[in-house]
Amino acid sequence: MILLLAAAAAAPSPGPLRTFQDWTVGCDNGRACHATSLMPEDGDWDEPLMLSVKRDAGPAAMPVVTASTNGGKVAALVVDGRKMPFRLGEEDEGEVVGGADAVAAIAGLRAANRVSFQDEAGRALGSVSLRGLSAALLYMDDAQKRVGTVTALARPGAQPASAVPPAPPLPVVRVAIVPGAMAITIPPARITKLRKDNGCTIERPSELDSADVYPLDANRSLLLLSCGAGAYNLSSVPFIVARQGTTIAIAPAQFDFKPAWSEAGLPMLVNGDWVPDEGKLVSFAKGRGIGDCGAGSDYVWDGDRFRLVERIQMDECRGSLDFITTWRAKTTR
Repeated sequence: MILLLAAAAAAPSPGPLRTFQDWTVGCDNGRACHATSLMPEDGDWDEPLMLSVKRDAGPAAMPVVTASTNGGKVAALVVDGRKMPFRLGEEDEGEVVGGADAVAAIAGLRAANRVSFQDEAGRALGSVSLRGLSAALLYMDDAQKRVGTVTALARPGAQPASAVPPAPPLPVVRVAIVPGAMAITIPPARITKLRKDNGCTIERPSELDSADVYPLDANRSLLLLSCGAGAYNLSSVPFIVARQGTTIAIAPAQFDFKPAWSEAGLPMLVNGDWVPDEGKLVSFAKGRGIGDCGAGSDYVWDGDRFRLVERIQMDECRGSLDFITTWRAKTTR
C-alpha cells in the first residue's frame, strides 16, 4: 500500500520513444513495451500497413505480433517467398500471433529484410520493412531486464526466466467526480471577459467559438474555453468553476502533467473533450492532418487537479496509426 501511494504521488514521467531505421519503440511506466513499423517516406498513406510487437513486463509475459492494414484482412505473413507457418487470430487491432508462435515468428522476421502481407485469397497486400526490428527488440529486452535470459527476443542467454523482475506497480488515481451533479451556469458576460483576459479569441467560423461546461461535483464544474484553431487542431483552455456563496470563481485547471501546448501558467488542451461516462478529460494533438503522428493524453479529476492516466505518442510522421502507450495509471472511485 505504501508503494502504491508513493507511486500515485509521483509526477508522471511518460517513457521516451526511440526510432531505429524503419521501426519505433517505447515502453511505459509499467515496463510494457511496444515496437511498431514505419511506412517509407514516399509510402501510400491511404493504405498503411503496420506490423507491431508488444510485450508486457515480467518473467511469464509472452510477445504478441500484430499485422494490420486498411486494404483487407491479413491472412498470412510471407518471408523470402514462403508463408510463415503460423495462424493469425483476429482481434480489434488486426491479425495477431501470440505465445510460442509469436516467439518463433519474431525469430523468422529478424532474419529477413522485409515481410509481405497476403489476404485469404493469396493476394499481396503490400510489404513492411524489417530494418531496425532487431534493434527495437533489443531496446525492449533491455527495458524489461531480459537481456541474457531465456526470455529475451534479441539477446537471449542462459539465465532463467526467474531472473526477469516483475512489472512495477502502476499508480492508482481516485476519481472524484460526483454523478448526477449539475453544471454551474456562467453568465455570457463572464465568458466574454474570460476570453479577453486570456487572449482566447478565434478568427474562425462561429461553431469553433465554444465554452462548454461540465459538472465535477456539487460545487465545481469544468469549463473548456476554445482558444485558437488551426486546420486540424482546436485548442481550448480548461478552467475550474467553483461556487463561492452567491458568486463563482474561475481559475485555470491544475494538472500533474501539463498538456504539451500549454503556455506559461495557462494549460492548453488540443482537441480536448470531456467524456462523462468515463469521467475523463481527453486530448489528442495531431502532428499533421492524417493523424499518423502526435500525442494523446487522458486525465481524471481527483478533487484537486487533473491526473494523467494514459499517454500515447507517435513521434514519426511516417504513416503508422499504431500509437505507443508511454504512461498508464489505474483508477478507483
